[in-house]
Amino acid sequence: MQRMLEIIANDGVVLRAQVHGPQNADRLILSHGNGLAIGGYAAYWSRLVNEFQVVLLDFRGHGWSDCSDVSHHSWEQFELDLDTVLTTVDSVLGRRRTVGVFHSLSAIVSLRHIRRFGSKWDGLLLFDPPLMPPDGHPLQMSHFDEMRELSARVLKRQEFFVSPSELAQQFRRSRIAARWLPQSCDDMATALLRQCEDGNSWRLACPPAFESKIFDSNVDQSLWTWLSQSRASLKLICADPDVPGVQPSAHIGRSVAGEFGLDYECIRETTHFLQIESPEACAAVTRQFCAGLLECKHEA
Repeated sequence: MQRMLEIIANDGVVLRAQVHGPQNADRLILSHGNGLAIGGYAAYWSRLVNEFQVVLLDFRGHGWSDCSDVSHHSWEQFELDLDTVLTTVDSVLGRRRTVGVFHSLSAIVSLRHIRRFGSKWDGLLLFDPPLMPPDGHPLQMSHFDEMRELSARVLKRQEFFVSPSELAQQFRRSRIAARWLPQSCDDMATALLRQCEDGNSWRLACPPAFESKIFDSNVDQSLWTWLSQSRASLKLICADPDVPGVQPSAHIGRSVAGEFGLDYECIRETTHFLQIESPEACAAVTRQFCAGLLECKHEA
């Protein structure tokens, strides 16, 4: 790590972002899914730090960043936070070609941010965004049901641990992490936990009630229609719809891309956690996307 940026949100909450890589390279700003932390994606982003300036952002209530009151733990606040992060990163590190690389929750936030503030990106690479389909769409109920199920399930999640290795072992036994690289179980467990003041236990950085609230409120179907009008330079990188039992987002990504002619690619044999299941393939797609933006700029 070269440095840790501390970014003060409009309500005083401290957001933190680690900076890696060459100081003068093109910039990637990366972030995570709901209840997760970007440090847990190291198998993916570690493959990019020699070529790009990589800024690893944890949203409020996740990873390195501080928590707010639960009333401020919302999609609208995440949008504001992302705008503050972009302004601060440009001010501190200097403006340059910048690509947002976002998974799940952060992918949805980035789209909502553009809709609210306009595009401040040279490109967006969105990994398996869980978009809410509109009324009448055949995939709407599968998304809605999954959000409700996840919202209820995470409320029962264990919040305190003896050590990060306890959580890592749970990941290794979990069905959702069955395709993760073994090291990613340790990486994610370490990234998700903070040591308690007693020095003898660890707690989740993202309280289960906060995580549940975000799943429960991921029902904005107007974003789907807005995508048809957006002129942002973006690409969807999605899980494999043919994997048995894959999350609805894999089917949703393919559907919205086909409906609106969006740039889309599926990473074969992966689920929603594709960056830590097939990190080399995801890193290769990232490089190709950034190289394509540069070619378009030269042609223009």
